[in-house]
Amino acid sequence: MNTTNNTILISGGSAGIGFEMAKLLSEKGNNVIITGRDEERLQQAAAKLKNVKTIVSDVSNPQAIDSLVAQLYSDFPQLNMVINNADRALVYDLVAD
Repeated sequence: MNTTNNTILISGGSAGIGFEMAKLLSEKGNNVIITGRDEERLQQAAAKLKNVKTIVSDVSNPQAIDSLVAQLYSDFPQLNMVINNADRALVYDLVAD
């Protein structure tokens, strides 16, 4: 697998593991697109990285996913790698009454 000169989407790329992957991959000469729900956090992350674009998107929202896919097809037709890093924490009671 070629690890340079790719266009890579990383969901959940504004912090944590996603941010570190974006950092490493952008340093290797890739064009990286990071997504997340918080525009301010995305902009802060992008300011620390090179060759990075941001898209505000919530992967827990089906309409937002459809919009993201449409934007990717339109703006990044050369996209050739996707890293699905975003997660969604659900809170629920493990003990039934």
